Amino acid sequence: MQAGKSIVHKYIKSMTGFGRGRHILGDLEVVVEIRSVNHRFLDISVKMPKFYNCFEPEIRRIIADSIQRGKLDVAITRTGGKSTLMDVVLDYNLAENYHKCLLELKEKFDLAGTITLSDMLTLKEVISPLEKAESIEREWPLVENSLRKALSELEMMRKTEGAALWLDIESRLNSIGTTAGFIGPLVDQVTVAVKDRLERRVRELTGGLELNVDRPLQEVALMAERSDVTEELTRLQSHVEQFLCTAREGSPLGRKLDFLLQELQREVNTLGSKSASTDIAAHVVKMKAEVEKIREQTQNIE
Repeated sequence: MQAGKSIVHKYIKSMTGFGRGRHILGDLEVVVEIRSVNHRFLDISVKMPKFYNCFEPEIRRIIADSIQRGKLDVAITRTGGKSTLMDVVLDYNLAENYHKCLLELKEKFDLAGTITLSDMLTLKEVISPLEKAESIEREWPLVENSLRKALSELEMMRKTEGAALWLDIESRLNSIGTTAGFIGPLVDQVTVAVKDRLERRVRELTGGLELNVDRPLQEVALMAERSDVTEELTRLQSHVEQFLCTAREGSPLGRKLDFLLQELQREVNTLGSKSASTDIAAHVVKMKAEVEKIREQTQNIE
């Protein structure tokens, strides 16, 4: 039972990758870096300057439009451009109240010296930085362009790794199909061997006398029925072919592959429970090892 080689029409993507986007406007630079690893669902973590928090919903939406599964760590850094982002505000009323209080203290306690500018600047919130909301909004195109560039690089890496993952999975599926093809003839050989062994044992015990052979034949028939794996081999072949055909859909397909892998595992386990010889058992062990390797690989497919 040789599984046919599949043709992948769409991209299979890994959930592991890295992408970086960078845009510069004057002395302002915005860099977005995205790291992705495998995860059952889409989990996005965003770290960025506090004044970019207003962009977070849109950042998450853009990412979710292009990625279905994976744990993503998004880091946004901003350098330069301070003068366009911040204003300095002087609170005259607060300064006047501070100054009045200082004069009262000076008079009450008969303190020497004068109140200087340096004294006033140490007082809290007399001068405060203020974010320019309109300037922050004007920076969104830089953030968006950097984000989309990072996503594009991440996508390319995920596709490249996904193609390598699938080549490995495909070779293991074909190995399972080939190995399973050796089992059917072995079952027939075991049945014949059991029949010969029973007949030989009966002759030894009876000294060659002719006896009713119905009972030995019934035992052989029962043993053959218990060790018949025709249905399991047919379903195994079907699951292998479905697995290969599913790849043509492209990502996201990780969850569907998880389900097919469970079915594949079930049939291999059933074959193992019906193993009637060490040769069959050896083939089953080989298939189990391949299934486990496929499981490891599919855990990283989107």
